[in-house]
Amino acid sequence: MRIKKIIASMLAVCSLAAFSGCGANGSTGKSVKVEPLPTPEAYGVKLENLDSSGTLKGQYGGKTITVATRTGDFEEALKEAAKYFEAVSGAKVVIQSFPPGNDVEKIQLDLSTSKTFDAVLMPVANIHSYAASGYLRKINDFKKVADPDLDLDDFIPSVLDLYGKYQGELYAFPYKPDSQIFFYRKDIFDDPNVQQQFKAATGKDLKVPTTNAEMIEIADWFTKSKNPSSPVEYGYLSQAFDQAGRLTWMNRAGQYDQTVTNAKNEVTVDNENTKKAMADVLKLKEDTAPQWLQLGWDEANKLFADGQALMMEQWPGLYATVNADGSKVKDKVGFAVTPGGAPVLGGWSIAVTSGSKEAELAYKFVEFATSKDAELLKIDNTMDPTRQSNFDRGTVGDNPQYPVLLESLSKGKQLADVDIPYISSKANDILEQETQALLSGKQDIDTTTKNIQEQIEAEAAKIKK
Repeated sequence: MRIKKIIASMLAVCSLAAFSGCGANGSTGKSVKVEPLPTPEAYGVKLENLDSSGTLKGQYGGKTITVATRTGDFEEALKEAAKYFEAVSGAKVVIQSFPPGNDVEKIQLDLSTSKTFDAVLMPVANIHSYAASGYLRKINDFKKVADPDLDLDDFIPSVLDLYGKYQGELYAFPYKPDSQIFFYRKDIFDDPNVQQQFKAATGKDLKVPTTNAEMIEIADWFTKSKNPSSPVEYGYLSQAFDQAGRLTWMNRAGQYDQTVTNAKNEVTVDNENTKKAMADVLKLKEDTAPQWLQLGWDEANKLFADGQALMMEQWPGLYATVNADGSKVKDKVGFAVTPGGAPVLGGWSIAVTSGSKEAELAYKFVEFATSKDAELLKIDNTMDPTRQSNFDRGTVGDNPQYPVLLESLSKGKQLADVDIPYISSKANDILEQETQALLSGKQDIDTTTKNIQEQIEAEAAKIKK
């Protein structure tokens, strides 16, 4: 099976942390009689182990924890897990969420002052910053209360290493694996008549692009304003609003072996390779929707699901949209690694805060929410599995996007969020501000790369003082 082969290749990339250490803080509450909810079934699998191998048996009665995250799918996925966790633990789980744009600031403020959150579910770069700031507990602290069937080896190795560790220590469990995916209209690429027309016009066979240049040429030919016979309005589509514009050129930069920062967290933007990536994006701008810079998640996805574009780079959650009832491209979409071969990675992790007064209970919830069975409860909320075994359970592996997701996770070279502890959020703001200025025509490429380099370096210098 292709998924197994991809996972096997990823095993060679990373090594797993040893799970050792001492006991946890916090104590059990009043033991209460619990009545587990009826055993649910997800993707053809009976979820029999929703009590963490018997370690949850009502011993946390009367206790409450608060878990912080972003509104939307993250919040809903946690609420689904909390429903089953509360039934077997006796505890109450409050999910406190904040909208995109406010979540980072609000959660950072609480971790440094009020300390009301017991656990946090946030993007990987934020989790790394929290660990560097001393805001998180190490997973090893909870060995004595851990599920005996926790099975760290079951997590995708590269994902556990990147999402869970900071400076070699495991602070979090992976929750949502994420990588930019290349979505394309398979029905159009496979159409003999379209193939013939493309060959006549370009002298080349129509195939799924693997390089930036190939994607630009195809997007150009399929943009109706340039080719009135095109079956779609636009050759290319993505989010480009002021929280995702940077991804447009970061996806291109991988082909030139270029990242925003290097392994030493030094900024590496003002160079010819980044400029090549930005030049590629300015060409793609000619082949996308005129409202491109206003397109967020919902708006961009709707355009693609309405059949307006040939190709789109997006997070895996687009799969649900294109296959939903009412989608004009249902069963017509193919998936591939983003052209250039090194997609931008996302990813979310969940961790226990160092300020929690109920750290043991918080750990048990974090462990539960990422357990083998509970993982299947979150897939419907666009939270794909992070455990290898779940890709082969029931009908989970039937998702045709998953082999591409796993391959993309192994090929990505950088995170969507600048992974410099303490200044990740500020660095992202700089990238977006300068990218928007470039894409809107307010400044040129040389000015953009220079500004990004100087401004992020200035922020990094502040934390060294």
